[in-house]
Amino acid sequence: MAAKPLVGLLQLKLENGTTSTGKIRFKTLSFDIKPDAQDMDVYQVGQAIASLQSKPLYTIIRSNNFELLY
Repeated sequence: MAAKPLVGLLQLKLENGTTSTGKIRFKTLSFDIKPDAQDMDVYQVGQAIASLQSKPLYTIIRSNNFELLY
């Protein structure tokens, strides 16, 4: 069994106002990244992109997808 990296995903979750009940509404921006990119590099890129946005950054999410081979 082997796990072959397919693609990585960087998501920036931005605050986008509030709902009628006062909860935070979010907007998510997604970017494909190389699955072997270093965590700190991905974080710094996320911070740089977020600094260009007019909405405040809530969180940075990174996920990787793998194909399982037998």
